[in-house]
Amino acid sequence: MTALTPCPPWLLQDGAALMSRSREGRLPHAILLGGIQGIGKRAFSQWLAESLLCRNRGESGACGQCESCMQLLAGAHPDFRKLLPEGANAAIKVDPIRELVEWLQLTASQGSYRIAVLEQADSMNRNAANSLLKTLEEPGDHAVMILSATRTGALPATIRSRCQTITLKMHDRAAALDWLKQQSLEDPETALLEAGGGPYAALAMQDKDYLAARELLLKAWHDLFLHKGSIGRISDSLADLDTSLCLATFSRWTLLAARQGARLPIEASPAVKDVISETQGRLSNEQWFTLHERLLQLHRSDSASFKTQAVLEGMFADTRIMTNS
Repeated sequence: MTALTPCPPWLLQDGAALMSRSREGRLPHAILLGGIQGIGKRAFSQWLAESLLCRNRGESGACGQCESCMQLLAGAHPDFRKLLPEGANAAIKVDPIRELVEWLQLTASQGSYRIAVLEQADSMNRNAANSLLKTLEEPGDHAVMILSATRTGALPATIRSRCQTITLKMHDRAAALDWLKQQSLEDPETALLEAGGGPYAALAMQDKDYLAARELLLKAWHDLFLHKGSIGRISDSLADLDTSLCLATFSRWTLLAARQGARLPIEASPAVKDVISETQGRLSNEQWFTLHERLLQLHRSDSASFKTQAVLEGMFADTRIMTNS
């Protein structure tokens, strides 16, 4: 029977390496999963936890049939915990971390691993990160922590240094395209390119809410570079969107503009291509790369947790100056 959560097929190489280390008794007690947006960190961390807890796991992961797998399916496994960002600021806060730390010190009830998964670990506030440090330094017996983050650089260096970082990568593009076809995407190749190489991001970009957000982003980009309206009005039009979505999207588009400036082909939806073509000449290629680096820095920094309007206004103002130079 297949695993409860399949390993994303383009990440099988990473999964096999960790399974091998587990069999040899060399599994790190703290793993930090990094990688681009949408590469599959959430699915991979769940697959890894389920595989490690399974009593009869095979090459593909958890068996889906043993008592441990049944408990996981029921959401009642005593040796598994997961923390997600919560609240208005979408952060992992100190109290849940303290409870997790106490739980991790307990002995695994089924004699195997005791596993904690922290999704979007880069959303931990400072107090939460400090509370986690002691456990990372002195983990309980058979305790394994699986952290995942797109912005690994936003985590404190003290956290990163106590984890083994594994950057998940696209090892099998053909498998990713086949998977996207199975999700009923009409043009998986273009969707994957437009998403920056993340299959889950490519899938999410077909959602009607994302498509509505992209219309707002396209108009904002068009108006910014062609001086159609004030900085305040443009940034205000994006105030309700997720900051990370804005920064990641604009970052991809700066690279598309640079590619077009270098007379290289660009792969994107017709709407994105049209706006890039109309605005590409507003900056030199050097300026496009400068803007790209600025967007990446913003995306990696704590500013991505601030209100979208506050983050974008300064960047938009600087960009307007560049288009006038």
